Amino acid sequence: MSTVDATHRSAHPLSERRTSFVRQLGAQFARKRVSVVKPVNLGVMAELAAERHGRVPIYLDQPFTWDPQQRVELDYVECATLIEQFSAVLKQAGVAKRDRVVILKTPNYDIQSLAWAAARIGAVPALLSARLDPDIINILLERIGARFIITDEAVAARVGLDAARLKALNCTAIAAIDGGIPVADLWGGPVPPPNPGRDDEPMIITHTSSTTGVSKLAEASATGVSFSSLIESVVPFLHSPDDLFASVISHVHVRGAVTQHASFSRGTPLLGIGNHDDATILDMFSRYRPTIVESHPNAYVGWEKLIDHPSTPFASLRLFLNTFDAIHPRTIRRLLESSRRAYPAWYQCYGMTETQPVTVRFYTLGSVRRAGDRDTRSVGWTIPGVRARIADPDTGERRADQKEPGMIQVKTPARALSFVGTPDKYWGRRHGKWFDTGDWGRRGKAGQLEVLDRVADRIEGVESCLQLEDILMSRLPDAEEVVVVPDEQGVPTPVVCMRDGKKLDQQSWDTASAGLVGLGKPFEVGPDQLLHTATVKPRRYLITEMIKNHRLGNSGPARQEVILREGA
Repeated sequence: MSTVDATHRSAHPLSERRTSFVRQLGAQFARKRVSVVKPVNLGVMAELAAERHGRVPIYLDQPFTWDPQQRVELDYVECATLIEQFSAVLKQAGVAKRDRVVILKTPNYDIQSLAWAAARIGAVPALLSARLDPDIINILLERIGARFIITDEAVAARVGLDAARLKALNCTAIAAIDGGIPVADLWGGPVPPPNPGRDDEPMIITHTSSTTGVSKLAEASATGVSFSSLIESVVPFLHSPDDLFASVISHVHVRGAVTQHASFSRGTPLLGIGNHDDATILDMFSRYRPTIVESHPNAYVGWEKLIDHPSTPFASLRLFLNTFDAIHPRTIRRLLESSRRAYPAWYQCYGMTETQPVTVRFYTLGSVRRAGDRDTRSVGWTIPGVRARIADPDTGERRADQKEPGMIQVKTPARALSFVGTPDKYWGRRHGKWFDTGDWGRRGKAGQLEVLDRVADRIEGVESCLQLEDILMSRLPDAEEVVVVPDEQGVPTPVVCMRDGKKLDQQSWDTASAGLVGLGKPFEVGPDQLLHTATVKPRRYLITEMIKNHRLGNSGPARQEVILREGA
């Protein structure tokens, strides 16, 4: 158990978080941190951070579902204690070292803490999003072959996890559901000593986005996560004890593990948000006034409509961070303009589950205004310790001309160890130490990496669907989202969703599409019709199917064989 004095609270109240540049600079060189130069397992990070940093605050939009006190304000010590207590729950349930433990529950910031509790006793947590299609979830459950699953009543009902299904999976549910064991029945046992796995063994399993089909299950090690955490923890002005870091992401993603690991390393106060609706964002941001925020690109697009809210939710933010996917320049500009800080900035990070972070691009308000529609496909330069190259799609070898589009391959210490249940797919993407990302891109004039499209989403004759989307979004100020996909005949079709119930009129479309040759007629949809992943990425193959069904007069859901196709 942690031995930190429980009477000592954070030395940095929120009112003092508006720090000067000099103080921010000094924080970057602070020696008080949990070193991650050598790998640190997720299972012991919370205890180490509690010992090192003390009562650093963690503010929540909702309590950890398994916290007996149902608190919405914790600190590092209390979080570490909860993780220890839940590791005792897992031990009482019979979880042993190297057992796989699925975590499949209603979205909440507590998901990573559950994973850390499993890793603490050497089990391997497998995190699944409750937002996935139920049939996809059941396919992934069979591939994982876990002995235990942590879930809740609502998710179990949606997925069909009753006593019979649990028996078929040979799996014990730790939940108050049919055939499960309630957490309350297991609470209060002796806390076991930490017994994490080796640094090079699988430590956590997370899934890919399901943008191209059934998700892949990627194993990550302590070595890989710690490498990414180290890079993040030393990035200038990203973490400090004087900031409040708001995490508004899918917490089942490996990104959730990396960013919490880095935050605990540096002693960064946290604002953990599991419910991403507008009301929650307005409430939490106006109440706690975070200084740094990370979210999904398409979530940021949705926040554009909150900019003019009287509570000025983004006024205190000095730094925005996006991972998971490229982001539209229009959104960067609008949100930077909403900050009332003197020099707000934006970090755009390119990476994926299989590789973790690969590149970073830095924006200021001035640079994004100057860029306009130009250079929208650049995702910046590789982070230290990571290499990227453009490869020939036929041979898998490095292209002589790196400015010629090809497959983006990456060499990184954070590369996934394998894909659970589909190892052949993993090895098919390995080229020695290089890993095929599945993205199509090239090098820019200054050596920056440019991502043009997912290979699976490319349309013949179109250099970059993503660039077309950037241009159309900038020219349609009232658009919530624009996605360019092939229709049933392969014609690039813009799928347009307008904001606040507005309709796309012909004049606006003619102006927006001027000079963009070859585009089909726009296909307008409402916000509820666009299909997204847990990380708010558009599921392009299902949008193509939606267009096809509409033109055939079929308004029903996509066919199961389409939904359940294997992802690229």
